[in-house]
Amino acid sequence: MSDWDAIVVGAGYGGVTAAAVLASAGRRVLLLDKNDRAGGKALTVDRDGTRYDLWPIAGGPARGSRFAELCSLIGLGETTLLTPDAACELVHIGLDGRPRSFRVPARPVWDPRRIAAMFGRLGVPRASLGGLAALILRTAVAPGWPEDLDQVPMLELLERYRLPSPVLSTLAALCNLLFVVPVDRLPASEALSTLRDFGRGGAGRYHAGGFGSIAQAAASFVEARGGTFLRGARVSRILVEGGRAAGVAGPAGEHRARVVLSNAGIQPTVLRLVGEERFTSAYVARVRSLEPSWAFVGVRLHLDRPIFEVPMTVVYSDESWLDQRRYDRAAAGSFPRDPLLFITVPSLFDPSLAPRGSQVALLGTLGSPDPGSPMNDEAIRRAQDAATRLWPALRDHVVRREAFSARHVSSASRDQVVPRQGGECIGIGQLIGQCGRSKPRARSPLPGLYFVGCDAGGYGCGTHQAVDSGFRVAAMVLGDSQ
Repeated sequence: MSDWDAIVVGAGYGGVTAAAVLASAGRRVLLLDKNDRAGGKALTVDRDGTRYDLWPIAGGPARGSRFAELCSLIGLGETTLLTPDAACELVHIGLDGRPRSFRVPARPVWDPRRIAAMFGRLGVPRASLGGLAALILRTAVAPGWPEDLDQVPMLELLERYRLPSPVLSTLAALCNLLFVVPVDRLPASEALSTLRDFGRGGAGRYHAGGFGSIAQAAASFVEARGGTFLRGARVSRILVEGGRAAGVAGPAGEHRARVVLSNAGIQPTVLRLVGEERFTSAYVARVRSLEPSWAFVGVRLHLDRPIFEVPMTVVYSDESWLDQRRYDRAAAGSFPRDPLLFITVPSLFDPSLAPRGSQVALLGTLGSPDPGSPMNDEAIRRAQDAATRLWPALRDHVVRREAFSARHVSSASRDQVVPRQGGECIGIGQLIGQCGRSKPRARSPLPGLYFVGCDAGGYGCGTHQAVDSGFRVAAMVLGDSQ
């Protein structure tokens, strides 16, 4: 007899969402994670009277997201979803080296006059925005996207509209931040569907109590419904009996279940937790070939006075957004002068997260998912230098710096099992050949084993994709058990 109806390995947002849905349907669920709290890559920690995420993170769409569904399911309500009016500031570094900026509200911004005014701040004449208007119209009204856009690079599609350089750079930089992959390998179908959701629901969602707070609440919901959340419980093996997944084993012992859902990543699950001998050679080769997203690397800056005015800031130039060629150059040591920066200040979303008069700024830039890559140390250094040029007060008001790199991300989330993988920001990269019809299936070839999270089952960017996957995969499990 099984100990549980379902075991969920990993309490990232995909895992906790699936576990909560299954628990709400009356299933007995065991949720395990190697960390001491839920959240995965969106962990929130408490240190020295301050609460903050381990690296820069924010979500979208702001309204009408699957996070709202998750909050409703676990009884939180949407009051835990924070969307300040001035959620984000975009800072474009022009050819003359001067920064020009505009603020993007969390509410939807389809209004053409407002968009023209925003780009006017970057020196873009209204008369040159016809291509952008056409692109927005197509994105806003199209009910869906033809499947052939799965094979069209987003950069190629943007170039078709002959956008002014600051506009192209803005959209390309945002695609880098949303998907953390090269713009010339990002499927246009994936990018446009997500941007449409942002246009309708706005951007810049955060969570009261820290970004990981809803994940922790979802884990508590599972426990309140008769399940168990085992913290600090690393799974070393997924049990296979009678040709199907039958449970998990680790230092905490063995636990058996009718089904196992893995939020540990498709590569660690297949190649290590189950073992490649349980799958066909063709499937193993496919799993090994999957490319991760890039990493986000950077530094946490503890400040003795407020420096930043908005919760999120994006800094970019016409040279800082990355396609594959530009990324390869950076990996070889040739970085742009102004790297793409993403800065979040959690206490500007929720003032209770930091003592009054202080801030923790999370400064991130693009890097290699390889925990051992020398690229990341240089990327972090250049990111700090760029931030200090723009905010000179940082020189005098940083009281502590804590670098984070791909090895820290891997330690908190995905184990490295193949070369140059483990510290990725999102999971399997949303790349042509890995999205749409080509995305890994959530139902694995091994009966009783499912993948959940950003590797399979969902769409969108980052944590929203994970939550979407959690709902979809849980529904799949419930359907299969009928």
